[in-house]
Amino acid sequence: MAQETNGKRKLLSGVKVIDFTQYLAGPSATRLLADLGADVVKIERAPDGDLGRKIHLVPPGISAFFLAACAGKKSLGVDFQQPKALEIVRDLVRQADVAVENYSPGVMAKYGLDYESLKQINPRLIMCSVSGYGQDGPYAKFTSFDIIAQAQSGVMAMTGEPDGPPSYVGNYFGDPNAGIHGALGICAALFSRTMTGEGQYIDVSQIESLVYLDYINFPLYLMSHGEIRPHRFGGDFFNICPYGTYKAKKGYVVFAVAEHQWPPLVKAMGMPELATDPRYATQVARCARRPEVRKYIEDWLQTFADDETPLALLREARIPVAPVLDIPGAAAHPQLKARELFQELPHPILGPTSVAKSPFHLSTTPVDIPFRAPFFGEHNEEVLQEQLGYSAEQIAQLYRAGVIVRESKVQELRAAGKL
Repeated sequence: MAQETNGKRKLLSGVKVIDFTQYLAGPSATRLLADLGADVVKIERAPDGDLGRKIHLVPPGISAFFLAACAGKKSLGVDFQQPKALEIVRDLVRQADVAVENYSPGVMAKYGLDYESLKQINPRLIMCSVSGYGQDGPYAKFTSFDIIAQAQSGVMAMTGEPDGPPSYVGNYFGDPNAGIHGALGICAALFSRTMTGEGQYIDVSQIESLVYLDYINFPLYLMSHGEIRPHRFGGDFFNICPYGTYKAKKGYVVFAVAEHQWPPLVKAMGMPELATDPRYATQVARCARRPEVRKYIEDWLQTFADDETPLALLREARIPVAPVLDIPGAAAHPQLKARELFQELPHPILGPTSVAKSPFHLSTTPVDIPFRAPFFGEHNEEVLQEQLGYSAEQIAQLYRAGVIVRESKVQELRAAGKL
């Protein structure tokens, strides 16, 4: 099902992924792999499966978060307390190319599913562990979630008003960033394996992935030997001006004005004399008078009856500006519509659901979501029959013994002809 779209093979067609992940740091990695064509089997533990199913709900109590993070994956529900369940998982790993997990360090080893154990049965296996702090070091066993990673990586310290408290970025950011790095490492390891024939273990942490993303604050601090100590700056970037958030007539707009764009900006504003005024003519001078620059811009913006007119004038002058959009505004963005970012996936309870595709536009290979996110244990029969050759009676026995599990909705929807 994940192999082809309109007769064209996807980049990862034929790659088998065993997915032990939950919440977002791990699922974001396997979501990318599924969009790229990998066959992803999500191993979900009894009694409730991925705990991400329980948060960020839409009526009638279904996780929109889970539907987005786990689209394109099949679900196998198993009870890890049962030796037969672990046998099934290992049999799947024997056939797999990739395994991904984001449990706390040590959990996979507890069940004999760590890389050292799994590579004994599949030497070509590529395994990726995504965690808060990595698999070793003094913080390795500390619990982490997205907000912890943001707090520990300097992200929160750099977010918010200068005289206010550190702020949490308004989205899970540390989780999917680590997952994306994990997916990139997996793809690189798959390429390497085609040349060496060897599998590989990939250890990705949230904290390192977030620090890696910062190409400004850490280089300034480290390369100045601590003389420059970056701090949060609110709506005005601390060493570029104007670069920040400004109040317009109806809402807020952002400016990102490089040195060479100052003259065309003030010309478009009808104040060409500011281009050569020594108080504002250079970046250093403008940063020293940031409140004055802000007043010039915001006063000018207030002279218009709307926000669109000044933005149009500035864009015509090739000034990088944009309105600050809320979520409904961003979801309706004409550029996202033109690029077809959101894909409608039919859901048997919710109806059509819009989920963002992976943001790759490849010239000859499709990238789309193969199918909606699964119900817990929805693909038990399909996985066991097609990948391991189990008979219907063997599967029925596994249900009776509690080795495999599924949520009641699966049977209800099948009986109603909706699955």
